[in-house]
Amino acid sequence: MLIINIIIISNNNKYINMLLNKPIIIDGAMGTELISRGIPTPLPLWSAIANTSHNKIISDIHSDYIKAGSNVITTNTFRTTIRSYLKAGYNIKDAHLLSKQSFTNAIKAAKKATLNNNTLIALSIAPLEDCYEPDLFPGSQIALSEYKTILQMINKDDVDIILFETMGCYKEIKSALIVSSKIKTMKWLSIILKDSNSILDGTSIEKVIDLALEHGVDALLVNCTPLSIISKSIDKIINKWVGKWGVYPNVGLSMPTKDGYFKKTVDNQLFLKEVSMYIDKGATIIGACCGSNPELISIISKHVDRY
Repeated sequence: MLIINIIIISNNNKYINMLLNKPIIIDGAMGTELISRGIPTPLPLWSAIANTSHNKIISDIHSDYIKAGSNVITTNTFRTTIRSYLKAGYNIKDAHLLSKQSFTNAIKAAKKATLNNNTLIALSIAPLEDCYEPDLFPGSQIALSEYKTILQMINKDDVDIILFETMGCYKEIKSALIVSSKIKTMKWLSIILKDSNSILDGTSIEKVIDLALEHGVDALLVNCTPLSIISKSIDKIINKWVGKWGVYPNVGLSMPTKDGYFKKTVDNQLFLKEVSMYIDKGATIIGACCGSNPELISIISKHVDRY
């Protein structure tokens, strides 16, 4: 097992001795938990709806993940873009106001949950369109403008990490990294894989890593991808990537539906077996994605403690 000593300096100059001898535990799914607690999450806004209607429940979910062992929680901002509100039928003025309010509320919920503890807050920024359909990418010029708008909506001192997650389009990744290049906040990039060699749009993992290295990404992750694919990709990643890396797979035997459901899920013991393999190969960030919950994160955290 790799022993790591990670000292993280957050953007508000707090010194956090995160961990001395075990990986960081990132939280699990938000949408799954909202659904399980009776909160509707219809597309296109999905979990973003709860930011303006059930903010306390979002904060409670964050707290439950922290109690389960999470050292990093991700804000409920996966679908809080102006683009999503326009798709939901709002006019441009209301879409802009609701998007900004949704970002603000999501960050407030995360801050409330992390008050008086050392848990880090990662601002989740997702693909502009459907994360499972990279062909819907609206183009580089539009992406540059929209990612700039997203980053201007938030006070970057309120978060510790900018997390571009479930990114499966090379041009979109490039746009996001260009826009955020001058931001001093830590940047994590989490990609979604088509197979063991490439992200969803067919771009090779090596080419994505080159881009991440060029733009100073602090950690490279893989998320919302089945264990079977991730496990076959790890050697390719670690042979080229030189920084911190990690995984937070989905819990399905295959990819989920667009609203996060699975026909069949992975047995917890198999999940933990793969987690052990990732740690052996040097993973410093571990968690779970779609279909997961605080119970699974607790199981992962306890397994890592004993490992």
